[in-house]
Amino acid sequence: MSKEKTRERVKEKEKDELRVDVELTEEEWLDLLKKTREQMASVEQEDDRAVLVMPVTEEEEKQLEELARNAVEKLGRRFVWIAKRGRYGFMFVIPTSERDIEQWGAEWAGFTADYCREMLLHIVSTRTLVMLDPFNDIRPDRMKAVKIILGVLVKEELGRWIDEAEGIIRITWKTDDEWANEIRSWALKTGRTTFTLFKLKEYRKDLASLPKSELRIILECLVERKQAKWLDREREVVEVLV
Repeated sequence: MSKEKTRERVKEKEKDELRVDVELTEEEWLDLLKKTREQMASVEQEDDRAVLVMPVTEEEEKQLEELARNAVEKLGRRFVWIAKRGRYGFMFVIPTSERDIEQWGAEWAGFTADYCREMLLHIVSTRTLVMLDPFNDIRPDRMKAVKIILGVLVKEELGRWIDEAEGIIRITWKTDDEWANEIRSWALKTGRTTFTLFKLKEYRKDLASLPKSELRIILECLVERKQAKWLDREREVVEVLV
């Protein structure tokens, strides 16, 4: 696909996704698009391929959709309402009472944490979730629904907004301490006790989509415990101590 066609496809895709539930004027759309790109840039600037915040190419889109289908199929055994949507259609409609919304959001939040774990997604945008199965089946306002669900994750400390506009979130399906322990055990077991952040993301597929800024926070847990040290902080070289 040529660069020109790719740019056009991205423009049309972004325009379509930003109009998920309401029609915007051209001026409103351009303003919203600008803000969205600024949010994405703030996350991606230090690590170009760190996150799949919004799939751009056709290949990325297909890859993400395939991951979502596989996750839904696997989790359908545990979350029956996902597998049998005809019978549990009420789970795909935002409740009207506050009490029901709280229970509904909690159930969806539990699913979402496991969903991202299955897909090895650490960072995701609200605009990406609304287009993926099963979130794209929620009615009448998918964006409102996703905001409710992610808000519950944040409240339960299973997620953290990483932009002021609350459009991009880190899903913490493992705590920073749990990741730190796992990385140390892996390093000692494999003998790869000295590595750069880039190499660590290359070695560990489950960390590949985690931005380096978030990975530094995890490694600082080890440094604070004196179980690791920075050999070169500027070049992001770490040594795990025995």
